[in-house]
Amino acid sequence: MRILIFFSIISWFSIININADEVIDEESFYPPYWYLAASSLDDFPLINGSSSQYRLIDPWSYLHRLGLYKILINITTPYMPFCSSSNASNILFALPSQFGWLFSSNRLFTYGTMRISTHSWWASANYYLSVIPFLVAMDIGLIKREPFRIIQRENFCTNFSECFNQIPDAMIQWYRFFYHLQQSSLCIGHKKIDKRIIDKCYLTHMWIAYKSSIYNSLPLVTSKLQYLPTNVEKSFGLGWAKLINLISMTRKNTNLYETIKNQRRFLPFRMLRKSDRKADSKDLSDSVNRSLKVLFSFRFDWLLFIEKVWGRLTCNFDSRLNAQYTLDTMAVSKLVALQYLAKTTFYAFFYKCDRLY
Repeated sequence: MRILIFFSIISWFSIININADEVIDEESFYPPYWYLAASSLDDFPLINGSSSQYRLIDPWSYLHRLGLYKILINITTPYMPFCSSSNASNILFALPSQFGWLFSSNRLFTYGTMRISTHSWWASANYYLSVIPFLVAMDIGLIKREPFRIIQRENFCTNFSECFNQIPDAMIQWYRFFYHLQQSSLCIGHKKIDKRIIDKCYLTHMWIAYKSSIYNSLPLVTSKLQYLPTNVEKSFGLGWAKLINLISMTRKNTNLYETIKNQRRFLPFRMLRKSDRKADSKDLSDSVNRSLKVLFSFRFDWLLFIEKVWGRLTCNFDSRLNAQYTLDTMAVSKLVALQYLAKTTFYAFFYKCDRLY
């Protein structure tokens, strides 16, 4: 039974973590309306108050929230020397790319407009993946300080102190990510920047912060689940959120190319209907149907056990690298995947585990 469960998670990973191919048309991989979004605080509306001027940010506008992500990409790219000719190699592109998929699949409940509905469970959880890192980046000094206000909807936090009271661990983890990003030269030293360095000096804290925003936002947006159109969509969303920790353990690179290629191949381009429970919908690709089939059959009651096993098997760089090969080849050949899994196990148990800090 444990072997079957373990291979179910391997199958799921192979679907969502397949390596991206070389990309030629770079612009087509950016989120919808990327070039219309604000690039700095100066691009947001300037409000003349009674005693001062300030920039007004509405995170319930698709373009405004996308602008927060774009600013994060712009300010962090200089700290990532592996971003050579463009920002496409920035590891934070998982954030705006995921947001763009939510928009194009109407999971933000925009319905052909740029207005995001507060009824959207996806948009509500995503709020803490956009506003939180933006506020922390501002507080730590990565973003030029300028008076601004964030429009408030319901009980969503809009400033540093409110958000720290509401979701403190996410704030702390994003602070750690930006701090280590600023100090990344000390982590790199005189070593050549390769996959091992990117894993250690960049992806480690990014995945921790990303996971913290997701996990800690879920209890805050539970009331929004009632607005999802079907129980199938609900199962998909909650299942995706619960597997974040397992995904983060592999520390797959989250640059623009890999993230978007994976989304286009394996995430449903629309919200799920009741009939999609069978995972054989004609308008969805075979790879999307396979991903849904694995997700809907996953034994979440075994999740803690699987997390413990997978965490041990991905405890150092070499084991994580072979674990990635295991996931990437599982959909093609289980025999080849088993060979990589054997290597993963070898490196995990015969080499020292990494120290997190």
